[in-house]
Amino acid sequence: MCVKKLNLLLTIVLIALLVLLLYGATQSGPRIVFVDVNRITQEYTKMVELNRRYSADVSYYQSKLDEMSKELEEMRNRGASQAELERKQAEILARKQQYEQILQSEYEPKMKQILEEIAQKIDKYAKMMGYDYILNKAALVYGDDAYDITNQLIGFLNAQ
Repeated sequence: MCVKKLNLLLTIVLIALLVLLLYGATQSGPRIVFVDVNRITQEYTKMVELNRRYSADVSYYQSKLDEMSKELEEMRNRGASQAELERKQAEILARKQQYEQILQSEYEPKMKQILEEIAQKIDKYAKMMGYDYILNKAALVYGDDAYDITNQLIGFLNAQ
C-alpha cells in the first residue's frame, strides 16, 4: 500500500511539474527594454539637422547683436550722452528679445514635430520587435546593458 501511495504522489508531482513547465513556456513575462533618450535626440538625423540650422541662426543673430554692442562701445568712446547710450542699450535689449522670439516661434514647433515623430517611430519599433515596454534609461536605477536598445533604435529611426 505504501508503494501505491508513493507512486500516486510521484505521479501527482510529475503532473504538477509538467503543468508548471508548460504554463511557464507559454506565459513569459513582459518584454522590457530601455533606451538613452538623450542619445536618441542627439543622434537622430532630423534632430541633428534642426540643431545645425538653429545654431547657424543663433550665430547670425548673435553677430547682429555683437555689431550693435560694438556701436555702443564706439558711442561710449566718442563721449555720447547718457541718454544716447541708454537708447542704444534699450535697442540692443529689444533686438535680443525680438531675435529670441523669432527663434522660439520658428524652432519650437519644428522641435515638437520631430519629438512626436520619434515617439511614433518608437511605438512602431516596439510593436515590430514585440516589446511591451521601452523605458527611459535616465529613469532607471539599474538596467543590464543587454536590455539597452539605444543603438538599434537610432539605426531604425535614421533608416526611416
